[in-house]
Amino acid sequence: MASETIDARVRSSRPPPWRDPRVRGIVLQVLFLGIVAAFVAFLVHNTLINLHRQNIASGFGFLDREAAFGIGQSLIAYSPTDTYARAFLIGLLNTLYVAALGIVLATIVGTLIGLARLSGNWLVARLAQIYVETFRNIPLLLQLFFWWALLRGAAPGPREAC
Repeated sequence: MASETIDARVRSSRPPPWRDPRVRGIVLQVLFLGIVAAFVAFLVHNTLINLHRQNIASGFGFLDREAAFGIGQSLIAYSPTDTYARAFLIGLLNTLYVAALGIVLATIVGTLIGLARLSGNWLVARLAQIYVETFRNIPLLLQLFFWWALLRGAAPGPREAC
């Protein structure tokens, strides 16, 4: 009799599944993922139907066709008669090259400015502090726009350059 009373108390202390926060949270997450998956499936299906109706081919078959455009600078040989895949490779290599240069230059500038901030010379330390405090609070995209506008304004136009 005593064990039945304890067992009844234990069962009565556990809420029903629809009121249990853990169970409800899991059910809501599964329901949300199902809705997101259904929405993505709808978008993919709709896109495929529209592409088929307008006779637009999708895929990576275009990579074997001739690119017919030039690329100004490349680390490996490239000509406009090469394929789109080769042009993509050139673009990837150029991006990695610029990123590596950026990492090296940023490391050098950062080290020099950091050492300048630790300098015993008051003027050098204050100039480095002004540089850090100025560029720390300006978003990178805004800095890029500033330098682009400055360089574009300073450079001659296409017909004036020689």
